[in-house]
Amino acid sequence: MKKLVTFIISFVVLTTTFGISFAKDISVGYVLVGPSNDGGWSMRHSDGFKSLTKHGYEVEGVESVAESDSERVFKKLSRKHDIVFGTSFGFMESMVRASKSRPKTIFMHATGYKGNDTNMDNYVCHSFQARYLSGVAAGMMTKTNKIGVVGSHPIPEIIRNINALTIGAQSVNPDIEVSVVWINSWFDPPKDMDAAKVLADQKNDVLFTTTDSPSVVTLAQQRAEQGQEIWSMGNDAPMGQYGPDRYVTGMMFNWNVLYKHIVDQLAEGKLKMGQRWNWGLKENCVGLSPWGKNVPGEVVNKVETIKMNWINDEMDEWYPFSQGVTKQDGSKIDAGVIKRPELETMQFYVKGISSKFPIN
Repeated sequence: MKKLVTFIISFVVLTTTFGISFAKDISVGYVLVGPSNDGGWSMRHSDGFKSLTKHGYEVEGVESVAESDSERVFKKLSRKHDIVFGTSFGFMESMVRASKSRPKTIFMHATGYKGNDTNMDNYVCHSFQARYLSGVAAGMMTKTNKIGVVGSHPIPEIIRNINALTIGAQSVNPDIEVSVVWINSWFDPPKDMDAAKVLADQKNDVLFTTTDSPSVVTLAQQRAEQGQEIWSMGNDAPMGQYGPDRYVTGMMFNWNVLYKHIVDQLAEGKLKMGQRWNWGLKENCVGLSPWGKNVPGEVVNKVETIKMNWINDEMDEWYPFSQGVTKQDGSKIDAGVIKRPELETMQFYVKGISSKFPIN
C-alpha cells in the first residue's frame, strides 16, 4: 500500500512538473458531407479529426453522407461515441433532431447557428477573414478588373465569403467586378470545370471557387499554356500543386486546433454548451495556403501585413463587415451593425458583384 501511494504521488509530481497529460477515454465520431480525399473541405476536416489520435483519442468517421441520411448516421455514431461532429451546414436540422433523441451524447455542428443548453453546440472558423485577404491579392493581380467565383451552395457562409473577397478586392481596386456561377454542389468536378470555363470565357482573369474541387486551379494553368493569363485561388486546403504557375494563394482551414480544444474540454469535464466557438486568423483556425511561386513580392507583402494587423487586433473580429457595407441594390448598412447573427443569416450581395442574387 505504501508503494502504491508513493507511485501515485510521484506520478502527480511528474505530470505537474513536466506538463504530461493523458486523454481520458473519450471517443469521437464525425460525419463528412464529401469524400475525405476531396482535396478541400472534407479533407481538412478529416485531417483535423485524425490528428486527435495523436493525443490519445479514439476517432471514427463516416464520409460522403447525404444530408437526407445524416440523422440516421448521427444516431448510429452516438451509440458508440461521447461526442459527434457534423461538418456541413445542411446537417443542422438533422443534428437538432438527433441531439433530442440521444441526450447523453454531445453533438457539435459546423457553420450553423442552432444548439441547446444540454448537448448540442456549434462552431465555425472565420473563413471570411481569409477570403478578404485573398480578395486583396486578387484586386492587385487582375488586369481586366474582373474576378470570377464558382459557387457551391448559396448558404450564408458562402455568401459572406464571396462578399468578403469582393470587399477585399475593392479595397485596393475600386473598379473590381465580381461574377458568380453557382453549381449547387459541394463536390462535382465536371460541373466545377464547366463553370470555371464560363467565367474564364467572360474575361475574368482571377478565379475563385467555394467548392472542394481544384478545377479553377487546373483551368488557370491550362489557359495560361494556351496564352490566356488567368490566376487562381484555392479553397479550404492548399491547391497550388494542381496549377503551380498560375496559383496565387487561398483560404485554408486548420480545424485541428479547434477540434483538440473542444475534445480536451470534454475530457477535462469543462465542456459547456452555448460557447458557439468563433475562431479565426488570430487562433490559427483559418489562414492562407502557401503563396504561388510567381506572385509578385508587393502582393505578398501587402496581404501578409494586413493579416498580421488582424492577428494583432488592429481589426476587429467581424471586419470588414463591421465597417459598414453597401449592398448590391445601393442600400447601406451602417458600421457596427453586422456581427455574428447577421453573418449567420446573410442573404445579399455587396456592391461590386454583377451577378443576380440566387435567392429571391
